[in-house]
Amino acid sequence: MKSFFLALCIFGFTALSLQADEFVLVEEYENIRGFAGADKLGNIYSIHNGILTKLTTDGSELTYGKRTFGPVTFADVSDPLNILVFFGNFGHVVLLDKNLAEKRSFSSTDLMSNDIADVICHSSENGFWAYFPGMFQLVRYNDRGQPEIASPDLSLDHPQMGRVNYMHESAGKLFVAADHIMVFDRHTNFLFQIPDVNVSVLQVVDQNILYLQDSHLVIYDFFLQTENVFLLPETGVKNFFVREDKLFLQTEVSLKKFRFTGKFY
Repeated sequence: MKSFFLALCIFGFTALSLQADEFVLVEEYENIRGFAGADKLGNIYSIHNGILTKLTTDGSELTYGKRTFGPVTFADVSDPLNILVFFGNFGHVVLLDKNLAEKRSFSSTDLMSNDIADVICHSSENGFWAYFPGMFQLVRYNDRGQPEIASPDLSLDHPQMGRVNYMHESAGKLFVAADHIMVFDRHTNFLFQIPDVNVSVLQVVDQNILYLQDSHLVIYDFFLQTENVFLLPETGVKNFFVREDKLFLQTEVSLKKFRFTGKFY
């Protein structure tokens, strides 16, 4: 009887193990370097050697670069019809359409005469945010490059903020990745922070902040203040992106797309 009970326990444990959530490799893109993100239409973007490349769902490629502005250093592809491109060496911002054709261009002096933006991101109504490290200031611009909202000197109230690495706006909140993840409303009023989390990129989905830490994907629900942690199926990950049940991971070798059999949220 004891042996039968033990066998049942072992079988049950094995069944649970087989049903455990896992990452299943769906596709590998060996020619993609410098992964910049995937839009809601399934197009994939990368930045390599200062050039932005868009790989469409039908397999075609579009490229964009501008030598007079230097290398492309960042692209926000959250809106596939209004792609925000940043030339970080000179602080220039360009807005592209879905075919990577220029719609508007703003030089660093157009944005601020006495400082150069360090980090940018999309904002609502086709506007964008820029962070100016010399002024310790967040500024929101409309789609014509006109300033609409500017913060005070953030170093006065947030001396622990540190260098800003990345920004993302979602649902009227601005998420700033620095020495901590700091969250502001669209009027630059400070809301809350996640202390001692220093990351170079993050993603926000509904009420969840996603970021990488120590070979894990961390999903922090800032409303419930709960955390889910998933071990990554790859090592040496440089960048990531989550779209529904898909996880994109960029390594030195390639970009891999995994399907997660469980739930992220």
